[in-house]
Amino acid sequence: MKEYEITLTYLNGCAGEAYPQISFDEAELSSPEEYIRAKHGKNADRFTREAGENGQVVFTFDNGAVKYIYEFTQL
Repeated sequence: MKEYEITLTYLNGCAGEAYPQISFDEAELSSPEEYIRAKHGKNADRFTREAGENGQVVFTFDNGAVKYIYEFTQL
């Protein structure tokens, strides 16, 4: 298990929100994929995975109305 800082950026275009909601969390995980699957269930397969700067792992889901961006940084 590794410890991660998790940054979630959430945009809801349907609700007309002009600014993203940003939240932070820390968790011990086997993998970031495990966290995404636990939070989003069957929709987890719709997320794209990218390697970010400084070893970050970034997962993004955008269906045009709602957008999630999870950034995992190992501590």
